[in-house]
Amino acid sequence: MHELLIAMRDLGAALTPKLAFLSVASIFIAAILRGYTGFGFALAAVPLLSLFMNPTEAVPVAIGLQLAGSLLDFPKASRTCDWPSLRWLMLGAVIGSPLGTLILSAISAPTARLAISAITLLAVFALQRGFALPETPLRPLTSFTGFFAGLFNGLAAMPGPPVVAYYMSLPMPRRAARASLMVFFLMTSITATVSFAGVGLMNLHTVGLSLLGLPVMWLGTKLGELAFRRGSDTMHRQVSIASLGVIALVSAVKGIGELT
Repeated sequence: MHELLIAMRDLGAALTPKLAFLSVASIFIAAILRGYTGFGFALAAVPLLSLFMNPTEAVPVAIGLQLAGSLLDFPKASRTCDWPSLRWLMLGAVIGSPLGTLILSAISAPTARLAISAITLLAVFALQRGFALPETPLRPLTSFTGFFAGLFNGLAAMPGPPVVAYYMSLPMPRRAARASLMVFFLMTSITATVSFAGVGLMNLHTVGLSLLGLPVMWLGTKLGELAFRRGSDTMHRQVSIASLGVIALVSAVKGIGELT
């Protein structure tokens, strides 16, 4: 604890007013998105933080904030989420993630990112056209969705698109869908945090940055949640699908940039 306090003191001294403002703004915007949709924090925060922060810092900081925020929200989300679907999704994700990592060793990361973006855009198109799953999907279908989430996670650290598309295609109340996404990303955040700690990226420096940004994330999440409460099922679905499309496009642009 003493070492963490020293690290946070040093961070406070190193943060210039400009850097502090940019960090606060990035975390705040991503937190509002998460508070409203139940997903998208790391996918929004990492590109924004990477504009003025080393990616080896931006990714662990975003994951650390997502983990902390998810832990704070878990008691409430656990009472509303759909546990039967989450169990089968996580089972599939555990199987798919190592396979995604194995495939990544045979293809380039930009190629994987472009493939995921293309599949995600197809899912967005299908959802916009009214694609829907039955109220109680078969367990193999749910596990298959989780498998793709794990596969995408292993390929490009993007487990979200299959799971978001899955819940947006169900005739499920938006509160249950949002809570289920929050619990799912808590589980993936725990896995990612353990991985980052194992390779030395989750250290006192990044933990200190995450703790400094936690109050901002909490405030942004609460504002997003307030907007969620005042919205409708239709609005939540439209914003979630649009956010998924934006994430796919940004990822595609990044993949093309890396290839060229």
